[in-house]
Amino acid sequence: MNHSEPVAAAIRQFLAQHSSTNPSFLIALSGGADSVALLHALCEQVPKDKTQAVYIDHQLQDVSVEWADFNQQLCNALGVKFQTIPVNVGKSSSLEAEAREARYQALAGLLKPQQCLVTGHHQDDQAETLLLQLFRGAGPKGLSAMPSMSHFAEGCHVRPLLNVSKDDILHYCQQHDLDYVEDPSNQDIKHRRNFIRHQVMPLLEQEWPQVKQTLARASQLQSDAQNIIYSMASSDFNRCYTGEGLSIIELNKLSNARQREVVRYWFEDLHQEMPSQKVLEELLAQMLRSESDAQPSLEFSGGSIKRFQGVLSWVPETSFCDESIDGKEWYGRDDLLLSESVTVKQQWLQQQHPELVGKPLVVRTRQGGERVRKKNSENTTSLKNYFQDMGIPSWQRDKVLLIVHNDEVRAVYHHHLSEKP
Repeated sequence: MNHSEPVAAAIRQFLAQHSSTNPSFLIALSGGADSVALLHALCEQVPKDKTQAVYIDHQLQDVSVEWADFNQQLCNALGVKFQTIPVNVGKSSSLEAEAREARYQALAGLLKPQQCLVTGHHQDDQAETLLLQLFRGAGPKGLSAMPSMSHFAEGCHVRPLLNVSKDDILHYCQQHDLDYVEDPSNQDIKHRRNFIRHQVMPLLEQEWPQVKQTLARASQLQSDAQNIIYSMASSDFNRCYTGEGLSIIELNKLSNARQREVVRYWFEDLHQEMPSQKVLEELLAQMLRSESDAQPSLEFSGGSIKRFQGVLSWVPETSFCDESIDGKEWYGRDDLLLSESVTVKQQWLQQQHPELVGKPLVVRTRQGGERVRKKNSENTTSLKNYFQDMGIPSWQRDKVLLIVHNDEVRAVYHHHLSEKP
């Protein structure tokens, strides 16, 4: 083995970094030079029972079946387990994005706990990705491009060849007499990545021969900057988060830039699609700078952000049961399941209203005009006043659950109206 050869050296360094965990590897094998070199180099240094390969067939080209056969023969020769997984991809304008999503969804379903998904992304891919993100106006997170390792499904996703050039990979294949397939769609410059690869990068290399290495290094610097930003956003978020949402008082102590990062961190924590810079500015303008008695609301694809009593709250589309509940009998000895997303907890009743446990209760939604008798109180109060006293937002009030005993509202349950469904 040539210890100075870049592909083998990168694999050796990668394995040394993961030697303590003794993982197994799932190699994404397309049949192209990158994944073929990756699989071969891994098999040179890893026991065969620790590796398996998978070909994701997007079924977009007639020759994809032939590529599956090629990959099967290669794995047979190397003594590696192999399987083909077909996926369906709609032929839309965002074909590349759809194919990627379908591919990684299939790979996530295959990955076992503690297993590493290994892909053949290399230095040229890294440089192209950085330029694509730059032309989209991305910030440090986008310009960080691809990480060498990240959590994925039940295991992790590693890219051991990110510091290896495409030329080095092709040389490895030639040196080891490795055949590989060539996807003709990679020559189609109507796809932006291919345009950068075949039109932009050669022009840049005329003036800056080391541009790919330089861009890859810039990507790493952006990654370092993003880690610092994320750490600060996490600290700011912890100070701003009340358990129900973001405190406007605490947000207003931060600069505009840090406010934006806190909201981005919040959206990521909520697993929501990240808003654009323009939408972020609109959100902060509406929520932080409108009149104090206003209750602004901004809609997003997965829900909305609302302001109430100095707090910004995320209201998911699926957080509430839209159906009214006429009346469910309950004795409070067990949890009461009302729907897939709504359960009245027995522990809550035991802690907050032990005097009601074991008594015949009815659980229902509001009908209008109800009054509630608070614990240890001789008098009743209107639900409107109760809601104001308890700080229950207006958009949640029709979804609270009333606990009724002897035709009298004795408790109000609203813990199912949480920020996260």
